[in-house]
Amino acid sequence: MLETKIDVSKTALLVIDMQNGFVRSSERPWDELTKVVESAGVIKNIAKVIAAARQVNMPVIFIRLVHLKDRSDVVPTITDEMLLGRVHPTSKSRLVEGTVDAEFVDELKPAMGDPVICKRKPNAFYQTDLELILRSLGIDTVIITGVITDGCVANTARGARERDFHIIVLSDCCISVEPEDHEYFIKKIFPRRGCGRVRTSDEIIAAMVEANP
Repeated sequence: MLETKIDVSKTALLVIDMQNGFVRSSERPWDELTKVVESAGVIKNIAKVIAAARQVNMPVIFIRLVHLKDRSDVVPTITDEMLLGRVHPTSKSRLVEGTVDAEFVDELKPAMGDPVICKRKPNAFYQTDLELILRSLGIDTVIITGVITDGCVANTARGARERDFHIIVLSDCCISVEPEDHEYFIKKIFPRRGCGRVRTSDEIIAAMVEANP
């Protein structure tokens, strides 16, 4: 087992996109994500890491993807998947600010005082206050959880490295719709290519306890 050393006073936990519209959805294709999140126990695993972080006074920052009601902040792009007809139409009301769809799942609600970042793009650092909040807290390391491993998790991890934060991705606290996509990023991308470390929820909780006996 690789050593995991953290300074809890300089580390923050990021919880990305654990919203009803992603992980409690009956709408295609997000119903598939809902199924894999449930089968992998991702919500339960994130919840126990949050509880451990609170025990050592580690900041927990909740991040969600939200859109304006008129969707003027959404610019669809052209992909081969779209051209092949494999993309399901997206509801106009999906992830609109103030709707149940955009809210965090009940098990992972922010507590009073927890920062909540609203983003428009996959990278949680893009045109948000995330970096400002982390710098103001004296944070140099982020623990990343949430969905989707090869989407917003990966984009935020890259954004963090571009800003010289150290990264720890929790392998059992994130997931992709396709298992092979999750495995590829967990095994090939995050621990290499100048990105960071990959640990499990149990490993990071043990590191928190060791750092704050």
